[in-house]
Amino acid sequence: MDEVVTTDEVVVGVDGSDGARTALAWGLREAQLRGAAVRPVTVWPEDQPPHAHEGGIGRPSIADFEQDVRSRMSAEAAEVAAATGCQAVPVRPEVRYGQSAQQLVDTAGGGLLVLGSRGRGGLRGAVLGSVSQQCAQHARGPVVVVRDDPTTHGAVLWQGTASRVLVGVDGSAGSVAALRFAAAEARLRGGELHVVHAWTDTVSGYGGAPWARPVTTLREEADTTLRQSLQDAWRNGSPGVQVRAETIEGVEWDVLTEVADAADLLVVGSRGRTGWSSLLLGSVSLRCITYAPCPVAVVRASRAEG
Repeated sequence: MDEVVTTDEVVVGVDGSDGARTALAWGLREAQLRGAAVRPVTVWPEDQPPHAHEGGIGRPSIADFEQDVRSRMSAEAAEVAAATGCQAVPVRPEVRYGQSAQQLVDTAGGGLLVLGSRGRGGLRGAVLGSVSQQCAQHARGPVVVVRDDPTTHGAVLWQGTASRVLVGVDGSAGSVAALRFAAAEARLRGGELHVVHAWTDTVSGYGGAPWARPVTTLREEADTTLRQSLQDAWRNGSPGVQVRAETIEGVEWDVLTEVADAADLLVVGSRGRTGWSSLLLGSVSLRCITYAPCPVAVVRASRAEG
């Protein structure tokens, strides 16, 4: 049986924005399910040292500044925890210095990193911020991106038989790793694991003569890919959770973002079979974290798996 990422902390990037607060709420709930602590992390740019701002009579020391920031982070976390029923979750705020994405990735290590889709530094019209995209590209462990806008619902149920964790598979090592992570998340919630493989007719029309390869054959190949993904994920056991698996015709990101409606979490691999080997984040995962109506986890295959 798969295990959730082995760490006693869920790292959450915070910057005082509404998006970061939404991410913090998600991280607290997740930590409560895991029996873990939350480490909110804020990153201060190295080229804007904290002692450079006005400080009344004399300038406050860096230690005073950090203590003030940690106190405000703790206060915000307490407010969010009270609103989400997560008061028992330990909170360990941290202030770091440097490039935001790099510091967040380094803090999380191989553990779970949770981010809002856009922070204070994001362009007003941008759907996905640069920090969340960079973290999804470079993190060594899973990254969950939580959007905060009227088109998303956050997490619907979290626990219970009606809870649903959706995962997209394509037979790649990344999608198998995503499948294992999704199963563990579904078990935490006591809900359903919904496995989807999207396929398209790539030989008809401009792709080739429609009689060159029957659609029935393509559908059979899609069914085989789905079955093989499930077998690869659990060669020596079972997922330990209720599984619904299906193939759906359509473009991958369109299918996944549509089926993700009312899901607690959508899980995708960082790169699928169609991605160039040099790309750290594939087009499917990027579009999902940008447009999905629920939080999205991006999972990278380990070196042994990839």
